[in-house]
Amino acid sequence: MRLREFVNDRGRKAEVMRFVLTGGFCTALQYGPYVVFYEAVGVAPVVSTVISYAISFVANFILSSFFTFHSGPTARKGLGFAVSHLVNMGMQTGLVALFKEIMPPVLALLPALVICVPCNYFMVRYVFKSKYFDKSTK
Repeated sequence: MRLREFVNDRGRKAEVMRFVLTGGFCTALQYGPYVVFYEAVGVAPVVSTVISYAISFVANFILSSFFTFHSGPTARKGLGFAVSHLVNMGMQTGLVALFKEIMPPVLALLPALVICVPCNYFMVRYVFKSKYFDKSTK
């Protein structure tokens, strides 16, 4: 499949592949600052998670809107995306707090991501594919 066809393909398989690419990029974008804040700056693991998550959040909304789901951003989608990510961030933060007690803190985000990313996919997909979130806000 050519790159342009892949990017423009509306099929579920291509969408899942784009989600994986977007998720991989945003995970790396989250994990990089997490490690930097924890290791180089000395910020606590849970606080580092919140900071790195915020950075990843902005990139993820833009990529999810235009690349992954081919759905232009609206106020409702922004709100739904934010709510789904607040739920996800709460899950991640709680899991990092748990995992940092049983493994090296610098690795604590990784198992949290393994649990949270699939949950986040279903929430975000609903936001971008549901007719409710396509309605304009007036």
